[in-house]
Amino acid sequence: MCRIVTVGVAGFRGDVTAPFHAAGFGTRPAINPTSAAMPRDAVRIDVTAGWCSCDFYCGDTPRELNEDPDAERRKYARKGWTQAKIDRAIESRRSAGRATPRKHLSDEFAAAIETLARQGARVTLLAHDFSGGFDEPFEILGTTELPLEYYIKAGRNYFPEDTLVTIVA
Repeated sequence: MCRIVTVGVAGFRGDVTAPFHAAGFGTRPAINPTSAAMPRDAVRIDVTAGWCSCDFYCGDTPRELNEDPDAERRKYARKGWTQAKIDRAIESRRSAGRATPRKHLSDEFAAAIETLARQGARVTLLAHDFSGGFDEPFEILGTTELPLEYYIKAGRNYFPEDTLVTIVA
């Protein structure tokens, strides 16, 4: 199982990926069809640390970085990933895990969200825990608003999973 966080950014002048790249995250256009539920005018991106978002988004329960490379390989193989992609993902997770502890990554992600929101962007977050591929649709359980100050102070980069969460500055 792997988590992915999709960020929708509307009303921002400039490169919406810049705050994430500056913090060392990877971004790509959102690949899950469920992300279409975000506001129409939002630029939708998946934000990752390596190949997924597990290292900075813990959801309701913190998860530890898996230190067993064989277990990681089996997990990715079940998803149908090629050996080359599995090797890149494991190396990327290892590098990210050694270079920056989970708390640091979580803080960096929250800081990127704060940067966008304080510059007038409307930010919508969506996280999901996948047991298959990241392009498999899933059900959105609801929508909510989360004040920026609460999001920053809550720690652990928490926002509800499977819920469209709009950050209110």
